[in-house]
Formats: sequence, structure tokens, C-alpha cells
Amino acid sequence: MDFKTAVRTCLFQKYCNFRGRAQRSEFWWFVLFGAIVNSFLGLFSNASPDTGLLTSGIVTLILLLPHLAVTARRLHDANLSGWIQLAPMGLAALGGLALHLDFGTSAYMCIMLAGLSGLGLLVLYARRGTVGPNQFGPDPLGGETPAADAPPAEAPGNNASAGTGSGDNSDSGWAKLASKPAGGRAGGKDASNVRPGQRAVPDKRD
Repeated sequence: MDFKTAVRTCLFQKYCNFRGRAQRSEFWWFVLFGAIVNSFLGLFSNASPDTGLLTSGIVTLILLLPHLAVTARRLHDANLSGWIQLAPMGLAALGGLALHLDFGTSAYMCIMLAGLSGLGLLVLYARRGTVGPNQFGPDPLGGETPAADAPPAEAPGNNASAGTGSGDNSDSGWAKLASKPAGGRAGGKDASNVRPGQRAVPDKRD
């Protein structure tokens, strides 16, 4: 997925869609789009503080929902709940509250855990998602896991060997018959003096 497709998908097709899965390119291209927009908003806010702050707030609110949605879909691709993305923000808010209430070590501990959880989420966002379908939907990359109970493929030579088995048995049978003495094949009688049309082993009709 390229830059334009990712932005169009997140802003128009899946603006507030928290279901399904998102591949890495969709997520990271939209993150890059948000970084570019925020950079321009920062420059505009410096040039015109009053109008810039209002514009920045409106654009941030517009981009907030699609960002949360694509992040949730990215976590779904790793077969994880989309609510996990709120862990760093919750820990940071808890640390800020603890710092405001002057809890000392507990506040810094919450802030440190918020940073570690954020790094962990970045690793999850950068990793390949679940190969094949999971509980949140099919693989956006189209990968499929092979069926565990599928019968093994039959070797190409098996049919040929099975088909020639009967022929080998019949050939060996003819070879055994040919290896018998002449007397045994003719029922114990010499068949050298048999006239044309006469049976080698006489029966009641002779």
C-alpha cells in the first residue's frame, strides 16, 4: 500500500472503523501523514498564533479518530485488543496526577512505565502481523496458513509403481511357469510328440 492509498483509506474509507486489521504500510504511511500535517500546523501557529492555535486544534480533532482507528486495526493484525493503545496514555495521566499530588516515587514510576509501554507498542506496530486469519478478520496481506489435517501429497511415482505392480506379478508368474521342467508343464508327459491339434494333456475327449 502506498502513501496516497493509505491516507485515502484511513480518512475516507475507514475514518472511524475500529474493526478489521491494518497492515504495516497502512499504519506507518498515515503516521507519516499526521507528522507532516502537524509540522505545517506548527509553522502556521508560529506565524499566526491566534488563528494557528484554533486551526491546529480543529485539525487535531479531525485526525484523532482515524489515528485511533488505524492503531486499533494495527493491533488487531497482531491478534491483540485495540484498547492496548490506551495503556501509555493512561499510565502517563496517572503519573501526572501522582506528580501533581506529590506522591514522589510512584509518580515517576508511572511515567517510566508509560514510556516503556510506548516503546513496546512501537515494536508491535513494526512487526509482521498474524499470518493468515485471526479473531479480528482475514490477513490484509492475503497470507493463509496450511490446513493441519490436509492429506500429504502423493509422490509422483506412487501411481506408476502401483500400476506396474500387477504387471510385475504376472511377469514373475510367467517366469516361474517357464522355469518349470517340461514334464511338469505337460502334466508329467512328454509333449514333444504331440501332433498339431492334439492336446498336450489328454482328457476324456481324446
